[in-house]
Amino acid sequence: MKTIPSIETQQRMHAFFMKTSAPRIYKRQLEEERKRKEIEAEEQLKKDKK
Repeated sequence: MKTIPSIETQQRMHAFFMKTSAPRIYKRQLEEERKRKEIEAEEQLKKDKK
């Protein structure tokens, strides 16, 4: 059975994650959201032209 890391260890791991991985993940999510909105806007323009 695995043991759960101490609260201090969990906090250090969380702080490290927030400093390193989280900004990259957030940036990727923003980029995907922006691309999706651009595609939706283009599709809306095509519909409006018809």
